[in-house]
Amino acid sequence: MNIKQSLLSSLKLIVFYVCMSTFMCIALAAVYMIYTLCINMVAGQQLTFDVKLFLEGVLLFLPLVLVLQAMFMTLWMIRHPESTLIPIAIYAAIYLVSWVFILPATSREAAFGKSQYNGQNVSDKPSAGYFRASTDKIFYYSNVDETTSLANGLCVDTNKPSDNVYTFSNIRLSQKRTVFTDSLIQNTIEMPPTLSIIVNYIKKFFTQIDQCSKGGFGYWLCFASMSLPLLAVVALRRFSQWRLVSVISIIFVTFGVLAFNIACYADNSITNMNGPINEVLTKIPPLKSLAKIGNPCVILSNIIFFLVLTAAFFAFEFKNRKFVEGSNDLRTSSTGF
Repeated sequence: MNIKQSLLSSLKLIVFYVCMSTFMCIALAAVYMIYTLCINMVAGQQLTFDVKLFLEGVLLFLPLVLVLQAMFMTLWMIRHPESTLIPIAIYAAIYLVSWVFILPATSREAAFGKSQYNGQNVSDKPSAGYFRASTDKIFYYSNVDETTSLANGLCVDTNKPSDNVYTFSNIRLSQKRTVFTDSLIQNTIEMPPTLSIIVNYIKKFFTQIDQCSKGGFGYWLCFASMSLPLLAVVALRRFSQWRLVSVISIIFVTFGVLAFNIACYADNSITNMNGPINEVLTKIPPLKSLAKIGNPCVILSNIIFFLVLTAAFFAFEFKNRKFVEGSNDLRTSSTGF
């Protein structure tokens, strides 16, 4: 066992953890800042860097980045395999410490969707000089008064074959009906339906983290039971001799665990199914007090999944060790030594 090499790998893992967390927070905060600015801008307006909004994005996405670090560090260990268990022990210590101490502290400061953007000069009126489609009509605003919300311009009625263009003046604009201020911006960067579903799940996850972090340390520990199967995905780093297969399995299991836990806490159909199961579980004396601060069904599911992955960890380690020893014996016999 090369202790020096194992310690060096552990140090590299810590550096990777810090660098990856920093990079992901900066990247997601930049996307959050740009998207929020685009929501509140109108055509013709220029975007400028907003420090307050960027820092808000960093604080907002830090919990999500820390949750996904088990997956990232496991992928790093696939790229840099190590025969000893010291890097895995460091990996487990870093991840559990982040769940117990760092995550609840940062989530109390973040509030997804609660803050209203009020940074740069924001207009809730469309800008003049652009054509905008609205149902069966196309509008062109030649002049928009920000103070009185009155607009002048022309309208094209696409339902009429002829005489379908007319002008209007001093027409009061209605308040924006969507998240976006300008329909032109919305048509350009609005999320596709699939991405909207993913973002909604992320919002539910942020909401659940916020509620659990404010519910007390015991309630947070019950919620943090999802960290156990997320931590145990390290077992899949030797799932296959093909690294790509192992990578896909790790990503699939990680997001499967997150989706399961989010659905159990936020999806009404799933929570209704958990109700009868929890009633049975609460009849067991050790779980009776647990029901007051958490969801016994979800907690037990996470623990069972963790135990299954832990058993898989030892099975894959034993299988890999035999494979390596067999390869060494074959190499020795082929060389005649």
